[in-house]
Amino acid sequence: MNEIEKQIKDFINNHKVDAVAFVPPTVRREVQIMKYIQQKLNLSLPHIEIQKISGIIPIPQKSLSKMNERIRNAENTFAVVDNRHFKHVLLIDDAVGSGSTLNQIAEKIKNKEVAKR
Repeated sequence: MNEIEKQIKDFINNHKVDAVAFVPPTVRREVQIMKYIQQKLNLSLPHIEIQKISGIIPIPQKSLSKMNERIRNAENTFAVVDNRHFKHVLLIDDAVGSGSTLNQIAEKIKNKEVAKR
């Protein structure tokens, strides 16, 4: 947190971010890093609710080798359930490989008109 907290808060101020969204974990782990980051950042911004869509077996993105598989998996794994409207949303994930998860969630946020950027 010492390494990322100042950078995230500076980014929020510099880009006039008015809401934040944290990508929910898809795989069970003893420590969920996203929950830890969310708690430690303790941002006063509104949080956009993103839900993991229940499935029989969660498929980690890193286990998929083809880009179209990653995009389809991300598309079918998350739902944006928030209906508020913001200008600039910061979307935070604990790991980025291909960017498919972030891109699919960002597209859902924009399509629902929850955020302009």
